[in-house]
Amino acid sequence: MNIQHRTLVLVLLLGLTVGVAVAGGGAPPSLPQEFWGSVMIGGSSAPAGTTVTAWIGETEYGSITTTKTGEYGSSSRYDGDRLVVSAAENLDGEMIVFLVDGRTAWETATFTPGSVTRLDLSVAGEGTSTPTPGTGGTGGTGSGAPQGSSPAPVETSTPAVPVGRTSLPLSATGEVSKPVTVGTADGAGSLTIGEGIHARDADGNPLGEVTIAHATAGLPPAPPGTTIGFALDCGPAGATFDPPATLTYTLSEEEWEKISDSATLQVMWYNSGTGKWQEVPTTVDPATRTVTAEVSHFSLFALTWAATPPAETTTGPTDTATGDVPSGPEQPTGDETPWALIAAGVLVVAAVLAGWYLFRRR
Repeated sequence: MNIQHRTLVLVLLLGLTVGVAVAGGGAPPSLPQEFWGSVMIGGSSAPAGTTVTAWIGETEYGSITTTKTGEYGSSSRYDGDRLVVSAAENLDGEMIVFLVDGRTAWETATFTPGSVTRLDLSVAGEGTSTPTPGTGGTGGTGSGAPQGSSPAPVETSTPAVPVGRTSLPLSATGEVSKPVTVGTADGAGSLTIGEGIHARDADGNPLGEVTIAHATAGLPPAPPGTTIGFALDCGPAGATFDPPATLTYTLSEEEWEKISDSATLQVMWYNSGTGKWQEVPTTVDPATRTVTAEVSHFSLFALTWAATPPAETTTGPTDTATGDVPSGPEQPTGDETPWALIAAGVLVVAAVLAGWYLFRRR
């Protein structure tokens, strides 16, 4: 094989390799972000064995258990592990919320792949308020500089609310011995099991733990004439409560304004046996933008309201000012242009032309 043949083969292989890589979108995986710093609970150094977790939305992306009093991770990778937050590249710039033994920290950070950040964490102690994410100090950009001090918590009788899951304190007779509340990370949903409630699992045994999370994928269709605002999945499935537990939906001002008639707000649970949604006794408080329901068992719960009637349709051509596309084959948009395939095709054609040119020069 002479030099021209070798060159032709190499050019063709290079063009095909690059083309396949571009068409397949083979982007390198996102680098993690590493955190370290001090950790305080109620103004005192957190003891060794404290668990620090990092959350983006409803998903946990990293966890570390402290080995030293008042510290998590280390400034030196040789001194100990750091809190590694491994998230997808499309979450770059999203807010990270930190939990210290289930309590929400005052401080937050912005997910910056590939950086190492010092972030000193502090949470309220027993008998103090739960901080709202974002109201305290924020994380840096990986410079390693210490963060500013956090605002002092305001004393209140409300304890910190665990996120996602919590254990139930039970008496010798199997009753919940003190009220327990668990909520979603964004505070939109919460579940309260009061003192004296008999909590049982699906087999009738005392219930040791409850969970709550947003349900988004694979939701059953909304009941006719209604809109599902957001759904909560409470677990374990089949758990029962006597008397009922309290499920609370808390809406933001923006979410509340989207509801055409707040009087139609209703909590429903999905009966998988019948394939239908069923109403749950519901109380609406416009002043606090909360909707509460008494639930005697765990299932998939949804906050619903009356759907807005569709606008009347008119005959004639579609008004182009609205951006509506007339019925017929789906029209491609600028975002759907297959640039990756076009680039791959150009590279392959270029490789073939280069090979033909070299062949002609033989």
